[in-house]
Amino acid sequence: DRAARAAGVVRDVHVKIDTGMGRLGVRCDAAREFAARLADLKNIRVDGVMTHFAAADEPDKNQFTEEQIKHFGEALEMFRACGHRPTLTDLANSAGIVAHPGGWGNLVRPGGVLYGLWRDILPPLDDLPAFRPVMSLHTRITLLKRVPQGETLGYGRTFRAERETLVATLPIGYHDGYLRALSNRGRVIVRGAVAPIVGRVSMDLTLADVTDVPGVVVGERVTLFGEQGGRAITVEDVAQTACTLSYEVTCGISDRVPRIYTPGELSDRA
Repeated sequence: DRAARAAGVVRDVHVKIDTGMGRLGVRCDAAREFAARLADLKNIRVDGVMTHFAAADEPDKNQFTEEQIKHFGEALEMFRACGHRPTLTDLANSAGIVAHPGGWGNLVRPGGVLYGLWRDILPPLDDLPAFRPVMSLHTRITLLKRVPQGETLGYGRTFRAERETLVATLPIGYHDGYLRALSNRGRVIVRGAVAPIVGRVSMDLTLADVTDVPGVVVGERVTLFGEQGGRAITVEDVAQTACTLSYEVTCGISDRVPRIYTPGELSDRA
C-alpha cells in the first residue's frame, strides 16, 4: 500500500486463503480480521481471492476437498462483508477442474494437464479428454559392448549378467534428471523394442541391455519417455517405477539437456 501510494496508483492484489493446504495464504480463522485491515489500505484493491486444493486427485478425500470449498466460500463472504468486490475467485487445480466443478469459481488453474500429464494427476474417471503429452526424452547410444555371463556392471556391482549381454552406454544420468531410482528398474525404447536399464544410473551415464534388439548400432536413438516405433513409455510410467510423481520427473530434467521444439513428431535426426 505504501509503495502504491508513493507511485500515485491503486494496485490490484490477489489474496490467497489457506483452507487446508498449509503452505501459503491467510488462515480461514483470520480471514475476517485480514479483510478488515485490507479495507483500510486505500491504494490496494482486492481483485481476486483464491485457495489451493490439497487432495482433489484422491476420491477417498473428497470430503476434505468439499470442506475446503465450503471454507473458501465463507472466507469470500467475509471479504465481501468488509467491502471488497473481487473480480476473480479461483480454487481448482487440474484435479479440481475434473472432479470438483463446485470449486471452479470463475477462474481455474490447470497445471500438468496442460502438458499432457494426467494419469497420476487426475482421479479415475470414465469421461476424460484425450490429453497428449508435449514432452519426450531421448538420447543416443554412444558405445556398445558385449559382456560375458557372470560379469557385473556399474557402481556397487548391482547387476550381474545372466547371459552374454550386449550393453549400450547412454550419455544421460541423474545430473541430467534421469532418476537414480530407475537403476535396474527403468526401461527405454530402442528400435521399437523395450530394453531394461541395468546397473545403477550414474551421474552422466546409464546402461541398457539391448541384447534382444535386432540390428542395434552406435548412434541409435533411445527413447527414455515418449513414443517410438509404435511403443510408448509415458512419464507416468517412469514416475511409477521411481515411486514418485510425473511432475518431479519432468521438472527434474536439467538444463544440460537440449530442448528441441517441434510442431510434429520428433525426427530420427533429432
